[in-house]
Amino acid sequence: MKIDSITAYVIRIPLKTPFRISAGEIRTKDGILFACRSGDRVGWGEAAVDAVPFYAHETVGSVLDLAKTVLAPQMMSRDFADTEALTTLFDSHRGNRFAKAALEAAFWDLLGQARNTSVARLLGGTRDDVETGPSIGIKATPEATVAAVGEQLALGRRRIKIKVCPGKDTAVIRAVREAYPDITLMVDANNAYTPADFDRIAAWDAFDLQMIEQPLDEGDIYFHSLLKQRIRTPVCLDESIHTLHDAQVAIALRACDIVNIKVCRVGGLVHARRIHDACQAAGIVNWIGSRVGTGVAIGARLAAAAWPNCSLPTDAGLCSMYMADDILAHPWTVHDGCHIKVPTAAGMGTAVDEAQLKRYTVWSGAL
Repeated sequence: MKIDSITAYVIRIPLKTPFRISAGEIRTKDGILFACRSGDRVGWGEAAVDAVPFYAHETVGSVLDLAKTVLAPQMMSRDFADTEALTTLFDSHRGNRFAKAALEAAFWDLLGQARNTSVARLLGGTRDDVETGPSIGIKATPEATVAAVGEQLALGRRRIKIKVCPGKDTAVIRAVREAYPDITLMVDANNAYTPADFDRIAAWDAFDLQMIEQPLDEGDIYFHSLLKQRIRTPVCLDESIHTLHDAQVAIALRACDIVNIKVCRVGGLVHARRIHDACQAAGIVNWIGSRVGTGVAIGARLAAAAWPNCSLPTDAGLCSMYMADDILAHPWTVHDGCHIKVPTAAGMGTAVDEAQLKRYTVWSGAL
C-alpha cells in the first residue's frame, strides 16, 4: 500500500452538554482527522485527543506537529506490505500513541477497501453485533446523576457507567443503586484516588458494581494489585495500559480482573490486538473503551469490539450523547436500545460528509 498524500483537519464541534470527569471538563470537542489517499481511495483516521491534556498526554497541537514532521513523511516514504510494517516503523518513535493510532486507522481503512473486506474481519472479529453502554459524566448532585441514568435506561441501555471523584463518589453511587437496584452498574475514577483511599474504595463493595475502573494513578499498577487484594469488586485498568508490556506487568502482578482497551491509547489496532491476546491467554476479560469524538474514531473501536475476548459491553457508538453533531454521512445508530452493528462494509465503514467536515474544520492542510 502506497500513500500518495495526507491531509489533516483540525476540528471543533460543540457539545450538547459539558462532559466532566475527575480530570476536568470539556464543552467543545477539539480533535484532528487525517485523510490518507492511495490512488482513488481515501482512508480516514481520528486522533481522539483534546485541545489540552484533558484525558490524554497528547493534544491536537502535539499530534499535528508529530504527524507533520515525522509520521506523515515516513508514511508516504515507502510502499508498506501490511499494517504490521507500518506499526514497526511507528514504533521506532517513543510514545505519541494517539497520533500513531489515527494514521494507522486510516491505513487500515485503505487496506480494507483495497481487499474489499471490513477491518473487523481482517482483524479476526467474531461478532456482527456488540452491546454498548453509556458513560455518564460527573454531575452537580446525586439526584442529577440518578436522573441522567434514568434517561439512559429509558432509551433501553443496560450497562451504565458513572464517573466518580473524591467528593462525588459514595453518595452518588448509593443514590443510583438505591434508585435502580438491578441494573448493571460500574464506576470510573480516571486516576482520582490514592492508596490512602483504599478504605473508601473498599466500601463500594456494598453496591454490587460490575467493576471499578482505574481508581488509582495510571502509574500505580503495583498499588492496584494491593487494592485488588482488599476488595471484592473487580478492578479494571484503563489509563495504566499503554503498551503490551504494561498489560504483561498488570497480569504478572495480578493487578486487575479486567482491561479496558482503548485503541487510541495503545497506538492502534495492531497493538490493541496484541494486548487482547495477552489478556485472553491470562484469563483477563476485555472491553473496548471510547472517548468523546466523531464517528470516524468509532469505526476502529467497533472493529476491536468484535474480538472474542471483548465480552463486556463497549461504550463506543454513543458519542451522540454529548456531541451536538457529527461529520459522517451516515452516523452510527443503536438498535434495540443498546446494540450496534459491527461494520461490514469494506474498510472501516465510515463515509465522511464533506460539507459537515468543512463546517467544523478550523484548520486544514496537506502534510
